[in-house]
Amino acid sequence: MSVATATRIDLEAFVASEYPRVVAAVRLITGDREGAPDAVQDALVVLIANPPRNEPANVAAYITVVASNELRDQQRRRGAEQRAYDKLPQDRLTATDVLSSLDIDVHRALVALPDRQREICVLHYLMDHSVDHIASALGVSTGTVKTQLHRARAALAAALGKEAGDE
Repeated sequence: MSVATATRIDLEAFVASEYPRVVAAVRLITGDREGAPDAVQDALVVLIANPPRNEPANVAAYITVVASNELRDQQRRRGAEQRAYDKLPQDRLTATDVLSSLDIDVHRALVALPDRQREICVLHYLMDHSVDHIASALGVSTGTVKTQLHRARAALAAALGKEAGDE
């Protein structure tokens, strides 16, 4: 019998008899009820796709350890992400807040601008960056930024039905 055939038969036997116990063990070890079945399935895929040099003596124990380790790694990453997120100021605006603060007609007019003009308008008017800063960030001259702002203002004024100099 080939290794592939033996592995397939062993995995079929594992899934038929050991899988529920391994999932329960991973749940107990990690405390992650929802993630345990996925982690066990992922560990099985890893075992099939990239088997260890030495065949595990006990597939159930091997899968339990691999799945538990992966889930704990995920939990640590989520914990680190949450701690970093918690350090951010609580009064921060979301993208939805910024977009909803725009008049719907202004939003439509901005979206209709050519990409570069829209980018420069957003950087200048919504993010309050200077012409020099925008030019530096985009790798263009200040004259280019000023020209794009002038064209964007004219296009926005036309789209909004106002004269370019009106307030």
